[in-house]
Amino acid sequence: LFNKGPIDAPFTIIPPNAPVSCCFKFTPNQGMLAPGESQTIQISFHATLLGSLYEEFQFSAGSPGPAILIIKGFVEGSSLHFNIKEIDFGDVSFGIPCTRSCRLTNTSSMSLRFKLRIPDDGSGPTVSAYDQIRDNTDPSWRNGIQFHAEPKEFTMTPSQGTILPQAYQDIEVTLCSNTVMEYYRYILVDVEGVGEGVVALTVMGRCHVPKLTPFPFILWYDECRLKEPHERKFLIKNSTPYIGCYGLLPQKRKADTPVFYSSPKPCGLVQPFSVAEIPVIIEVQAVGDHSTNVV
Repeated sequence: LFNKGPIDAPFTIIPPNAPVSCCFKFTPNQGMLAPGESQTIQISFHATLLGSLYEEFQFSAGSPGPAILIIKGFVEGSSLHFNIKEIDFGDVSFGIPCTRSCRLTNTSSMSLRFKLRIPDDGSGPTVSAYDQIRDNTDPSWRNGIQFHAEPKEFTMTPSQGTILPQAYQDIEVTLCSNTVMEYYRYILVDVEGVGEGVVALTVMGRCHVPKLTPFPFILWYDECRLKEPHERKFLIKNSTPYIGCYGLLPQKRKADTPVFYSSPKPCGLVQPFSVAEIPVIIEVQAVGDHSTNVV
């Protein structure tokens, strides 16, 4: 704003009566200009309506008529969409991560910053079978998985970012189920400066725990030498279409425990419709006939 006159000119902005005028902010919105002086004015605009824009702002500066500034443009809404209507994980195994992919495309002429969320998902850690089988002393083998908060079973990578105009972002969605249930959730897309949940994607799935069967039920070691290791093997059969997870619990030994047992392969996975071979090593601590339960 320039003062081309010979005297000081106080100025103030007179906004139009249109509702969209409240979306504009002028800094500064008033002041004083000496002769020949200029003032840079910053204009901020936060759109609340879509469509064409044409507004006249008047600057009252004490002259016979106000100075007029015309602002025009076009407000475009976000235009994001997924390349699929839903993600169906189908049947998944308990604690086995399963990943699906989708694509989020920005067809608008401006960059959009997005954030993904699943409102009904938990916030606590999940337990992956791949982590659990690394340690057969984990308390979850004996007591079950204990949650202090509902587990966060869905992971989206990336979960937020910026998509340039006419560009896209590939997203991986992973479900690590720690709940035997049927899932029906929504991935919501929040767009910065536009709104929350502007796009939604349905996510479905079903979690199962397979039944594993040991064979044989009795493992005979016949005659064993005292305090010498002896190895036999038994099988764990998985007759289901789901991945199973097994863990041989560490033996709770006492001073008078007659038979010590252990396994070099105490934990593992059993693939669908297959068997796993589990070696068990015993050391007899006292003479006589003995039996013990391997859990």
